[in-house]
Amino acid sequence: MKSILRIAALVLLVLGFAPASRAQDASGTQRAAPWSKEVVDLAARLPVQDGGRVKPLHTYASYLLLRLNHKRSVATPAGEKLGPVEWLLDVLYYPQAAEEYAAFMIDDVEAARAIGIVVDEKKKRDRYSFHELRPGVGKLFELANEYQKIEEKDRSTVQQQVFLLAMNVNDFMRVLTHMDLARTKIPIGAGAGLAQIFAGAEEAAFSQVLDRVPQLRDLQAKLGRDPANAAEAKEVGKVLHAAADLTSGTESLALLPATGTLAADPAWHTPADLMTLALRDGVVDAKHIQMLNAIEGMARSGADQTAFERELARFSGVVVPIAERRGEYAKVGLEVTYHRLDLLSYAQVGFILAFVLAAVLWLRPKSRVLFGLTTLAVLVPTVLVTIAIVIRCMIRDRPPVSTLYETLLFVTATGALTALIAEFFTKQKVALSAAAVLGMIGLFVANGYEMLDKRDTMPTLVAVLDTNFWLATHVTAITIGYSAGMVAALLASIYLITKAVGFRRAEPSFHHGLGRMVYGVLCFGLIFSTVGTILGGIWANESWGRFWGWDPKENGALLICLSQLVMLHARMGGLIREHGLCMAAAFGGTVIGFSWFGVNLLGVGLHSYGFTSGIHTALWSYYGVQWGIVALGGLTWMLERARANARREAASGAGLSAAQEPAS
Repeated sequence: MKSILRIAALVLLVLGFAPASRAQDASGTQRAAPWSKEVVDLAARLPVQDGGRVKPLHTYASYLLLRLNHKRSVATPAGEKLGPVEWLLDVLYYPQAAEEYAAFMIDDVEAARAIGIVVDEKKKRDRYSFHELRPGVGKLFELANEYQKIEEKDRSTVQQQVFLLAMNVNDFMRVLTHMDLARTKIPIGAGAGLAQIFAGAEEAAFSQVLDRVPQLRDLQAKLGRDPANAAEAKEVGKVLHAAADLTSGTESLALLPATGTLAADPAWHTPADLMTLALRDGVVDAKHIQMLNAIEGMARSGADQTAFERELARFSGVVVPIAERRGEYAKVGLEVTYHRLDLLSYAQVGFILAFVLAAVLWLRPKSRVLFGLTTLAVLVPTVLVTIAIVIRCMIRDRPPVSTLYETLLFVTATGALTALIAEFFTKQKVALSAAAVLGMIGLFVANGYEMLDKRDTMPTLVAVLDTNFWLATHVTAITIGYSAGMVAALLASIYLITKAVGFRRAEPSFHHGLGRMVYGVLCFGLIFSTVGTILGGIWANESWGRFWGWDPKENGALLICLSQLVMLHARMGGLIREHGLCMAAAFGGTVIGFSWFGVNLLGVGLHSYGFTSGIHTALWSYYGVQWGIVALGGLTWMLERARANARREAASGAGLSAAQEPAS
């Protein structure tokens, strides 16, 4: 967790000095025209190192804006809608204009009141510009520092909103001030040595000073040997100090690749890094000077977008070949394409359409055209999700499942496919409807998780997960087990609900076919869950030297295997029948939900990702729904048993009466 005290100091520094520094070059305070498509495309494909990996600037901007604004677009006061790249370009090169954009979503107006912001015309949940928040920034960080000491699950809604707002303001300010060094000239003091180094110039750009740091260090050392030169030595120190000060707000964007090999120097640089290297080691690379000079050229271009595009192309022309040589640029273009295609959004719309068609299909069950359209409406989004998963695998050079978010995509795709296969064999339309429901809910949950987390969904993996073999075997097998278990739970829920409302009561074959599907999918899921759990034990032995450690995630996997074994053995042993199996399978969905998400919220174990209130609420809602369906199934079973007993008693009474009548 970042230190809020450190953040507060940075923000106060920025608030005190950044506006003054920007005022030195007011030639481009407002953008005169929309960003051209060429500029946006070129900027989107710029590589940046963030979160331990090299990604497109488009991805960086997209998730930064999502964290702040809760969506990937923002409107200007003039009504212009900006995408993430256009917004980031404005923040970097037109900061005064960007401060007016309502880019900060606050879910509770009381959080704004808590920091002293005037909210007379604001809704309970509304967006604010940085200009509106600026008067309360000091109070904001004071409160955030206090609330940081409270566990997230124990914070009130207002406390959590204040804390999150402080983190978002910090992230925004770090980007807002990043290009200050490109807009600011450094004054060159008096002295023969300085005049010689800077050819008599009275001021210089940051790149010019950085390029001359080795000479300035030598000059300072030379002057320092003679007390008579103390005044000039002080002037040299002022130049170096001014240049170093300019880099204090540039730690947010690592846009400058190291010029060495990836193995020798994996970290990309910020201007602050370059200044540190120059001052400490006297090392200045000509390529880095070219990059900085192009950045300064973009800042100088003002409203001239042609000049801006030319300087941006010059910057890209230096950075991209270096990134390519280091093997870090090959997937950047593909990742931009992935985000722009937005396949998952189209798939979500497709599954919603499939759900509607499936509902209509039950009203006209004999329509072959409607059946074909519904099948196509399920198949197309399933293919789109599969393509999205494949592209993600290509970008990351990873198997399909390596993060919690990716389990949602994989379970959605494999679950829908499993249901389609079941429909192919049963032709009852139930599995087809289940595929539509599972796909729709799966992508809603995936989108909700991304909106809740608001972080890059393709992060760098922790060391223990950095193995494609075990990700391809153990994790994939376990996730297929999740998928099959959830399909079985959904089919079982359909069985219990339709039976409770008397749907097709006169056709016993309908529910019998559903029960057989549940049994078959459970068998399929048990195989993968068991194999995946065993492989997980082998992986654990390789990683930690033990096959089993009673970690919550391990216990969750064991619970899935044991619960499914109990269901199947009870069915085979006659302890439960078709109805009882469906009740057990519906309850089994909550066991999978606990293993899949619940153990991540416990705060203990190797798989704990921390308490998240949104996931916690959604998970308990799912538990409640499934337990309600199981209870409904139990009530239905008791009513059916009571009716059967009544019929037997009636039949028995009728037989007894007939036997007692005298023969005629």
